[in-house]
Amino acid sequence: MNAIIGLTAIMSSHLDDKERLKDCLGKLNLSSKHLLGLINEVLDMSKIESGKLVMSDAPFDIPTLVDDVLTIIQPELNAKHQELSVHISGLEHERVLGDSLRLRQVWVNILSNAVKYTGEGGKISLKIKESPAKHPDMREYEFVFEDNGIGMSKEFLERLFTPFERAEDERVSSTQGTGLGMTIARSIVHLMGGEILVSSEEGKGTRFTVRVMLKILDTGDVSEESLKGLSVLVADDDKIACEAACLMLTALGM
Repeated sequence: MNAIIGLTAIMSSHLDDKERLKDCLGKLNLSSKHLLGLINEVLDMSKIESGKLVMSDAPFDIPTLVDDVLTIIQPELNAKHQELSVHISGLEHERVLGDSLRLRQVWVNILSNAVKYTGEGGKISLKIKESPAKHPDMREYEFVFEDNGIGMSKEFLERLFTPFERAEDERVSSTQGTGLGMTIARSIVHLMGGEILVSSEEGKGTRFTVRVMLKILDTGDVSEESLKGLSVLVADDDKIACEAACLMLTALGM
């Protein structure tokens, strides 16, 4: 808020300087978005504490969710010249029922932290896997986020999901945030009937594993007879992507 007030004061005294105004408007936009993010986190925390945070049920596609999150996070990745790889294995049902906005909030929070706490040119990965559940119309979806960033100490890991907690480390002292993001993320995952696990080692990186239960919508049987016996050439510069594709094609009898 101080930044916004200061920038508007500078702009009012340099109305004839277009370059100065353009620079201030850019900074004003960033500051406003940051303030809005802080307000939303505080409001979400208030809903959680009062038990009023409710999950919605609406159809959505997991690949579309991946695309949306990548679009949001890409500018941050580009700014630090980082590499984000996405690996999908055993994903038989892409269309599901759930709260895609809240799930996206969890993903963006984890990936934004990965970008913040991973150095220039670092590597981040997202792995997606589907597993059977007890109910035939449900599936367990696992999302694993890994980075080779600065990691966290064992002491801080114990307080990670505590509201307003932030690591006491000079390497992250300049990084902005409320310390509410992970608390909110865990609450959302729990409301979706899932769990969120974390493992980390200082200087080596961090892994977050998110598991949620979602109702599948694309349950119709598709004839695979016409595919059996066909030969397929799988080519990609990512070995894991090739292996995942081969597993799915083999399961189809190809």
